[in-house]
Amino acid sequence: MHELALNLQRMGHEPHVFTHDYRPFKPYSDDFPYHVHRLKGAIYLKSAHISLGPGSLLEANRIFKKIGFDITHIHSIYSPLAIAIANLSRGIRDVPVVATNHSLFSWRLSTIPIAYMLRYFLKRVDAFVAVSRRVAEDTRRLLNINGHPLYIVPNAVDPSFWRPPEAEERARARRMLGIPEDRFTVLAVGRFTKRKRIHVVPRIVAEAAKRAAKRLHVVIVGDGPLAELVKDEARKYSNYIDVKVLGFVERPQLREIYWATDVAIVPARLEAFSITALEAMACGVPVIGFKESGVSDVVADGITGFLVESDEEASARITEITLNSDLHARLSHNAPAHVASHFSWEKVARSILEIYRATIDAASGSDKRYLLYRLWRWIRG
Repeated sequence: MHELALNLQRMGHEPHVFTHDYRPFKPYSDDFPYHVHRLKGAIYLKSAHISLGPGSLLEANRIFKKIGFDITHIHSIYSPLAIAIANLSRGIRDVPVVATNHSLFSWRLSTIPIAYMLRYFLKRVDAFVAVSRRVAEDTRRLLNINGHPLYIVPNAVDPSFWRPPEAEERARARRMLGIPEDRFTVLAVGRFTKRKRIHVVPRIVAEAAKRAAKRLHVVIVGDGPLAELVKDEARKYSNYIDVKVLGFVERPQLREIYWATDVAIVPARLEAFSITALEAMACGVPVIGFKESGVSDVVADGITGFLVESDEEASARITEITLNSDLHARLSHNAPAHVASHFSWEKVARSILEIYRATIDAASGSDKRYLLYRLWRWIRG
């Protein structure tokens, strides 16, 4: 959202960001070049990132009335705050709404009631955006979209920041991580949860090391409830691989980690898109991910990395890249250009603007559901 807001601003628009009042992170340093509105809710659940209440919605309504927005863009179809703002926007202020879905729904018998609730509370959204074909299919099934546009617009990165390293930058990054210059290194970045499957990375890379008959290095970045399992798996395969497990890192340090590595793996089968894959490829790091996931919209198979169907195939591809320096060089060379051509913010922001304009045009004068309320609001002035 930060980079989207920056790019909209550069294109001459005035973005406002509504977000939670994240109390544990106070005091805030909101020195953003755009407007940020932090809404404090009476209900606050830190573990679920929920902050909502009548007071926060009254404040949001006051801001809507004062500013006079042209369109509202929510960036989650699962966030109570985003859903509330969407209904306030369309139902009370008569401002059209675009909703981007960045995630895949967790389909279980126990979640079916949630699906019906989402269908009901999101029925006033004018247009939907999915970040990948996989997410678009899931969104259609989840919301039973009928009569509303559903666009596919990928996430984006800034290729001027996420870029391949110079030789000295790569050497310095490897020294920082203690990686020998001749050691082939595999990277995984993500939250340590069952769904992200980061804990399977040591086993996958260890199998590749056995096939290649070479000791490999692994760098894992992230944190989460399965942190101890990740570390246990790293120790289990220490005869074949050297694993360095890092916690959360800031963007500049993460870029140096990409610079220090040779290939990245996205092991999640239920990955909606993968910003990690974009960042890695922009930095000249080939990516291995699963065909069934949203990574298939990001990685050009055989050109910027490989799409696989199993952990065993992932191991085989790592082995192949490890042993074939020409293949690795070709994939590394292709990856940044692919990102710049298809996933730059310049390209993606313009696509989003086109959706805004189409949504505003389609909604103009077409919504008759709230005529009585709008008449009452007009009488009140």
